[in-house]
Amino acid sequence: MRLTPFGAEFAAAIRGPIEALHQAHRTARLRSARHRDLVVAHTPELGQLILPGLVDAWPGATADDEPRGRWRPVPMHTPEQLAAVANGEVDVGLCWSVPEQPGIASAVLGEFPLVAVVKAADPLASRREVALTDLRTRQILITPHADNPYLESRLQADIIRAGIPRTHIEEVGRYDELAVHVGTRGHVGAHPGPIAFTNPLSTVVFRPIADASDRVRICAISRAEARDGSIAALIASLRSIVGSLDIDDKLM
Repeated sequence: MRLTPFGAEFAAAIRGPIEALHQAHRTARLRSARHRDLVVAHTPELGQLILPGLVDAWPGATADDEPRGRWRPVPMHTPEQLAAVANGEVDVGLCWSVPEQPGIASAVLGEFPLVAVVKAADPLASRREVALTDLRTRQILITPHADNPYLESRLQADIIRAGIPRTHIEEVGRYDELAVHVGTRGHVGAHPGPIAFTNPLSTVVFRPIADASDRVRICAISRAEARDGSIAALIASLRSIVGSLDIDDKLM
């Protein structure tokens, strides 16, 4: 099929106006983006840990009341964050370690050890570090695989290398319940170190896992082409908040 001569004339006549319409649409989207709230997606745990500091560091207006870019939080696990950032529904995602993904820029805000969560009365609590190989006979509690499949796959690889049977691994529904399960059932939890900042139980302690293959990263993700001034400044504030967290004091 091909255009008739009249069709070709019509296509040539409308090409300019159509391109102008597309350009006007792009311009309008960019202008509206500067005046809308920045959408900050966060995992439940990182939201509880970091967003209170962001409320103080990023109040949404400068001293002369000129808007600097207000933000609003949206709870979302890491896989959903990656999809939402890619399609433009979310400006910044606050999540755990993520794999490289085309079109997604990941800024590492901080690195923390993987820790063993144990009762204070557990013999393991007397050690400065715990190895996964020490846990071959223990029941190990972890958070759900679906929360971050990439991070969980790395933990599973470490568990396999340590010779821990899969039957000794149990998922706990939520991160904030993990310490409660440890405190009441005497099992050992495995979780990123920042759980120590939000734990409410004095009968539970945290020890770095010495033979974990990698440290856990707290990341801020955004679209690679969307790092404008507001998003870059927001990520800088998040990095400062995470940088102020002193995990060593929680692991003594």
